[in-house]
Amino acid sequence: MAIHFDQSGFELAPEQLDTLQRIFDRICFETRIPRQDIRAGRLAKFLMDEFRFGNTDELALTECGRWFCRRTSPTRRIQSEQQPTSMLH
Repeated sequence: MAIHFDQSGFELAPEQLDTLQRIFDRICFETRIPRQDIRAGRLAKFLMDEFRFGNTDELALTECGRWFCRRTSPTRRIQSEQQPTSMLH
């Protein structure tokens, strides 16, 4: 069994890499984020960090990745910036 290391030196087995790649690809497809986009890089780092911290369940990690993309969505930020900060004028 080959062991791979990410940039931080964290050990990853081939099946772990496959799982992370599958989750990354699924979320990029669902959110229409191009794999070369800076947001994809942020997602990849987020997924790796979550995995490194012990979140290794594929379903849970997928949901966390989806949450991360919703939270960092440019559309969501623009909408929240356009809403009034106070109901009193």
